[in-house]
Amino acid sequence: MALQIRNAILHILRNDGPASVFSEAELDIDSEICEAFIQKHVKKLINNPAVRTANFKSEAELYELLGAYQNGAKHFKETALTIAEKMDAIMKKYTAIPPCDMLIARVGVSSTRGSGGEYLAILLLNYQEVYAHNSKDSDNQLQICNALPFSSGKVEFAALVTLEGSAMPINLIEKPVSIDGNSVLYFSELFLDCETSPSKKEQAKLIDEITTEFVDEFFKSDPNVSAKIKTALLVEAEEEEGFVSMDNVASKAFEDNDEVRAQYISTLREAGVREDLPLGERVVKQTFATHKIKAENGVEIRFPAELAAIEEDLEITTYPDGTISVLCKNLRLV
Repeated sequence: MALQIRNAILHILRNDGPASVFSEAELDIDSEICEAFIQKHVKKLINNPAVRTANFKSEAELYELLGAYQNGAKHFKETALTIAEKMDAIMKKYTAIPPCDMLIARVGVSSTRGSGGEYLAILLLNYQEVYAHNSKDSDNQLQICNALPFSSGKVEFAALVTLEGSAMPINLIEKPVSIDGNSVLYFSELFLDCETSPSKKEQAKLIDEITTEFVDEFFKSDPNVSAKIKTALLVEAEEEEGFVSMDNVASKAFEDNDEVRAQYISTLREAGVREDLPLGERVVKQTFATHKIKAENGVEIRFPAELAAIEEDLEITTYPDGTISVLCKNLRLV
């Protein structure tokens, strides 16, 4: 994946006494520090499985603004200034939101797979000891410079808006902030004014939780059943290059038992899990590759979920009283 930074600008947003400072000049995108920082965090917004996807509400201010920018009716600097002023107004109304820098960048992305496009990245950089500001006149314009912590900084609020098509979908990172005693996702709800979807990690975690409840209810927590479902998820993700059909997973896990398969799919649907999910192989492996058995006496056994289907390596026996035994075979120490 190749990224080309086309424009970037930094604004200082304050609600703790000093006035906010809005830059009149863009950052030096040829600077190695600037380029490294922006590239690092844009790539995270593209590849991070914890990223949520979102879509602007039709009446959202930024949706209209970015539509005008996308169509060439507005320039980068005036668009970035309007975006910063909107966040500044929200921060002054809700002082629990910490002061920050707002970095806005126009980025072009290209890939050997043919995917890519034009994006606008909006990053909120909460203050840390590593930040240091200075400002200077650049052609009689105020330019804000910043010592960007490109090697250590963690961005907790960021959006990557696709500047192609009418929908302009968003990749989003955020966390809740306590405002007036309530936990609020101000970045998506108040600033972007968009509707979010669960991230790949959140979707996988929900499938795992629902599967555990399903096996508890219908199979008395039989670890063989749990391991079969996990193995089916792993096989499906590998065969379909990260795309998971839960109907296929149920068919693999329960084979000819149509009644159980239908019940599992129904349980997932009622919990809000879509039947077809682009989870990605990495997320599926991280969530389902290992199976854990935990006993009342504190004993824990972890093993690759796929081993449950190989009787020559692992034998799990469930007894009428609810207890189980686990026999590991053919172990070769490393």
